[in-house]
Amino acid sequence: MLTTTNPLSSRGGGLALAARAGAVLRDVEMVQFHPTALDVGIDPMPLVSEAVRGEGAILVDENGDRVIENPLSARDVVSRAEWAALQKGHQVFLDARVRPGERFASRFPGIFEILHDADIDPLFDLLPVRPAAHYHMGGVLVDAAGRTTLEGLYAVGEVASTGLHGANRLASNSLLEAIVCARWVAADLSLGRAGQPLAKPVVTHTVSVADARTETPKADVDAVRAIMSRACGVLRDDAGLRSALDDLRDHIDTDEGLVGYMLASCALQRRESRGGHTRTDYAQLDPVAEHTLIDLADVLDPV
Repeated sequence: MLTTTNPLSSRGGGLALAARAGAVLRDVEMVQFHPTALDVGIDPMPLVSEAVRGEGAILVDENGDRVIENPLSARDVVSRAEWAALQKGHQVFLDARVRPGERFASRFPGIFEILHDADIDPLFDLLPVRPAAHYHMGGVLVDAAGRTTLEGLYAVGEVASTGLHGANRLASNSLLEAIVCARWVAADLSLGRAGQPLAKPVVTHTVSVADARTETPKADVDAVRAIMSRACGVLRDDAGLRSALDDLRDHIDTDEGLVGYMLASCALQRRESRGGHTRTDYAQLDPVAEHTLIDLADVLDPV
C-alpha cells in the first residue's frame, strides 16, 4: 500500500517464501487499516496511537465537523468513516488541542517528538491523519503448534494465521501472539514432532524457494504498492480486484507481486464485508463465517 505504517522492509517476504515452498495461506485478504496514521509525507507513516483518542482527542474535517461521533469505534469502522470523508474531498484531522491538550507531551513523548519534527504543535494545531495499512490478520496457515501444511516448516508471529485475531486484530495482539505461540512452537519441537505437517485443506503446487527474487527493484515495489492502494484498500469491489489481478500478473515473479496477487484473489473470493475486509458490492456480513485458503497452484493455474 502507498499509505502504510509498516516498515518498508516488511513486504510479505515470509508469506511469499512459504507460498513458493508449497504451504497453504489463509485469509490473506484480511489486512487491517489503522485510522490515525500521521499524514505528513513520511513513508512509512508514523502512527498516532489510539491512546490519544482514549485521552479525548476527536476526529474532525477541515470545517471542524466531526468525522465520526465515537472516535473509539473499532478500527475498521473509523477507517471507513475517514475514507468516506476523504472521498468527498474533505481532509481529516485529529484534534488533540483540548484533550489531552497540555498533557500531550508528557503522555505521548514519542509522538510529540515526531510532531515537533514535522513542525506541528498538538496544543495549537490539528494533526492530519488518514487510514493506512497496519499489519495483518491472515498469513501462513498453522495449527496450535505452529505447524504449516509443509513438512518441517513452522510459522509464528505476524506471518502466521493462527485464527486468534479473527477478522480484525486488536492493538498489540500480534506481540502477544509472537510470544505465546512461540512457546507453543518451542514445546512442540522439544517433543520431537518436527516433520509432522498440518493436514493440507487444499492441494499445493510446490516450487523451489530459489525462484523468489531476493531483491525487488524499487520501480516494481512502487508499482505493486500503487496497484494495491487502488484496489485493495479500505473499500474493495469486483471490478477493482479483477483489474488488480490483471496488473499484478506482470509482477508475479517478485515477492511483493505474488503476495499482492494472493491478497487480491482472496479478497475477490470473499463476497461479504467482515472486519478489515469491506466490499462495496457485498456490504453485508455473511451469516456463515468461512476462511479463504490459497496456495501457489491457485496463482499459477487460476480457475
